[in-house]
Amino acid sequence: MLSIGWIGEGERIMRMIQAHHRLLVFNSVHRVMVAEGKLKEKFDVLLIPVPADISADCGMVLRFSDVDEDAILQTLCQLKLEPFSIYAPQADGFAQVGDFS
Repeated sequence: MLSIGWIGEGERIMRMIQAHHRLLVFNSVHRVMVAEGKLKEKFDVLLIPVPADISADCGMVLRFSDVDEDAILQTLCQLKLEPFSIYAPQADGFAQVGDFS
């Protein structure tokens, strides 16, 4: 008999994040919402809850593909949306791979 259990919030979020994804972490909800509005015009970004492995003041992050990383960084800097950090998924959680203060 197949048993389907409840999926915890952390597990559900991890299913939304694959190896080629990066997460943009901002210091406020306002900044992440502004960034989402600007970036979604050109890039495939998704607003998701902050994974439990990442400490952040803001409860949301933007997920994007690593192939868009350079262009997204350039856009955010032009819009003066610093500070933000970038995280990449690892086997045991997430590693910070960029800090733009």
